[in-house]
Amino acid sequence: MKTREERIRLKRVRCRGTAIVEGALCIMALMLILFGTMEASRAVQADTFCNWSAQEAARWASVRGSGSAVPATSTSISNYVKSLAASWTPANVTVTTTFTPNNNPGGKVRVVVAYPVAPLAGLTLRQNLQVSATAETSIVR
Repeated sequence: MKTREERIRLKRVRCRGTAIVEGALCIMALMLILFGTMEASRAVQADTFCNWSAQEAARWASVRGSGSAVPATSTSISNYVKSLAASWTPANVTVTTTFTPNNNPGGKVRVVVAYPVAPLAGLTLRQNLQVSATAETSIVR
């Protein structure tokens, strides 16, 4: 018959590897949550950028109608939005501008800004996520 100390020692020897396995599983779950949070935060930040830049571009175009010294065009609006993309890749920003019926005062300008969010590690996002925003306002000048 084994003594009490021998039984405790044998139990410790059999349980030695479980802490390593449990630690590895916890670290994997923690990393998945961490990378998922980072990718979701980047998507929210890109969506916020699209919303803000679409509103800014529509406001910028509304005061640069055909009566302005330098009227706004689709190209100038696109360049303006890309200049706002400080922490983003300007080449990936897509800007679509529509003047209804034209860029005369009283008309409307509609700006759509889109940006693809690429996955960081591919753990939660497998492909690019396209975020976009639309802003429309009346041309005042």
